[in-house]
Amino acid sequence: MIDINQLTGAQTGGLNPSVSTGGDEMGQDTFIKLLTTQMQNQDPMSPMDNQAFIQQLTSFSSLEQLMGLQQSMQAVYMGIASMNNSSMANLLGTEVVGRGNKQHYDGDGEMDFHWNSEELAADMTISVMDDGGRLVATFQVPGGCEKGEGSYSWDGKKGVIDGRKLEEGSYSFRITAVDQQGELVATEEWVRGVVTEMDYSGEVPQPSILGVPIGLGDIVRLSMPTHEDGASS
Repeated sequence: MIDINQLTGAQTGGLNPSVSTGGDEMGQDTFIKLLTTQMQNQDPMSPMDNQAFIQQLTSFSSLEQLMGLQQSMQAVYMGIASMNNSSMANLLGTEVVGRGNKQHYDGDGEMDFHWNSEELAADMTISVMDDGGRLVATFQVPGGCEKGEGSYSWDGKKGVIDGRKLEEGSYSFRITAVDQQGELVATEEWVRGVVTEMDYSGEVPQPSILGVPIGLGDIVRLSMPTHEDGASS
């Protein structure tokens, strides 16, 4: 004998409450047909009592409510996503400071490195890697660093391994700082620049600074840009 509860009850625990019957979602007509078939083929020695009948009707009613709830939640989600995308567009042209160790170098002028240190460091070394992870330069920051946020402007030539000025491209950097006793100081690499692009192809909008992505959760501070050309400051 067909058990309607097995068809409806199995679906009420998820967000997709529709019942599949041969590839089609079960509606009211299908439910009535199944219920009629069940009654016609029930065991004469053990007919379905009123309580069971009411239970199955209640199950289908709950199923319909869940289907309506799912449609409402989908509409709410689409509305929130649309507003979120619109608000994220406001980041374009905004200067951001955030956690990260990748940035773009235009091959001309200086590259600025930023960090946040938990305490005073007597010595600080910056290592620069190319887009493939190969070490291309390493140099010391004169005087180490103070506690808190700091930055250093590099000419693109100091400490370059092959002796040539760095070419334009994306680079990552790593900061190593120690105190006067030679103990490591906790220092976090930061980036700073103007948002030049917003990518909506993923589940979460992705801002970029001159082609280098930065996570929304990594942004520490927003401010008006200090350079009109959108270059990192």
